[in-house]
Amino acid sequence: MPAHESFWDYSCRVYARPGVSTLCLHLQNEHGQDVNLLLFAAWFGQTRGALTDPELQRALTFSQTWADKVVRPLRGARSWLKEKTEGLTPLTDLERDGMQELRTQIKALELRTEHYQQTRLEAMVISPLRIQTHEEGLDAMFANLQRMTSANAEPSPVLQESLSALCSALASA
Repeated sequence: MPAHESFWDYSCRVYARPGVSTLCLHLQNEHGQDVNLLLFAAWFGQTRGALTDPELQRALTFSQTWADKVVRPLRGARSWLKEKTEGLTPLTDLERDGMQELRTQIKALELRTEHYQQTRLEAMVISPLRIQTHEEGLDAMFANLQRMTSANAEPSPVLQESLSALCSALASA
């Protein structure tokens, strides 16, 4: 991984790797994790090492508010529209097409809000780039992911298994 790679570029690259999106969405849907925070923890670990307490707190504070006020409402609207267009209520073709178009527009807006979140997270970083071995970067990534997930959920064997799988998928990215 290029040390100068932006957080957004890193996220786009690793999210496209086999298994990463599935694991991230599982951690989001089953364990209440923020995918952008997971990717931030990984990117930070691989480029800078361990998150400092202030950096972790700033990332959590901003992202929790951003997700509550912006991302989750958009995701909820998009999901509701998907359910409506998949036959929960009788719709005309015109209604269905209109809802699908609106859902597509909301999905694009949701992606823009995630890009903004990632840009803000990267702007909050104080720690400089750090030259480290591949193994040091992976260790820092895993430690950052542990700290990030424990801030949002109670540790459990299922969570740890999912987190380990994500680390393995990201390690090969």
